[in-house]
Amino acid sequence: MILVVDCGNSMIKLGLFDKNKLVDTYLVKTDRNKSSDEYAIIISSLIKEKNINGSLISSVVPSLTLILKEAISKVFSLNSLIVSKSLKTRMAIKIDNPSELGADMLSGAIGAYTKFKEACLVCDLGTASKIYVIDKYGNFIGGIITSGLGISLNALVNSTSLLIEVPLIAPKNVIGKNTKDSIESGIVLGHAFMINEFANKIELELGYKVKRIITGGYANSVIKHLDNFIYEKNVVLEGLLEIFKVNSYEK
Repeated sequence: MILVVDCGNSMIKLGLFDKNKLVDTYLVKTDRNKSSDEYAIIISSLIKEKNINGSLISSVVPSLTLILKEAISKVFSLNSLIVSKSLKTRMAIKIDNPSELGADMLSGAIGAYTKFKEACLVCDLGTASKIYVIDKYGNFIGGIITSGLGISLNALVNSTSLLIEVPLIAPKNVIGKNTKDSIESGIVLGHAFMINEFANKIELELGYKVKRIITGGYANSVIKHLDNFIYEKNVVLEGLLEIFKVNSYEK
């Protein structure tokens, strides 16, 4: 069994693989104040499987990276690999400064291209909304980062006196007839329209079509309003497994 960990700003997602098959996933709320002992208790309470012989961590929360590594070591006696520029990926990163690329975006890109073997656009809707592109040659060539749905809603509510917090659910109509529907239209449908237009512009810029993939915690809020997107819930975890295999089994 291989354990992969995707530590995001809001949630930590753990995936357990038996060879290439994802057999279980677990979600833990990201808490920057927790110690390795506390995370070890949480992990051991969630994962009963003890026959784990490898682990890889991807983290966009630097303060938790080594804490999670220590927690996994305490529970499973493993020395986890950490996604960094020192690891092999088999994917060329063709951006201005490859060291700036987030581990989650790299992992998602590898997961998508490994699965589909064609040009891909991955839209990952989490704390931030990220759209990134893998060209038809399998190169990571860049992307877009903007505020996520939750951040957008919080900024709107906290910066105004009369607007209310609403569920992030798309309304039936674009034209809102009340405050709730108007906010939902602006945040949820506005996000969907933005994603569709970015996808169209990206294909125009590339000169060819791409496989459109959506993932992340807010994906279900917008997917019904996207054009030709497919939902790949675990594409980041699958990419982490590929990185683990390249660095553990290949010479």
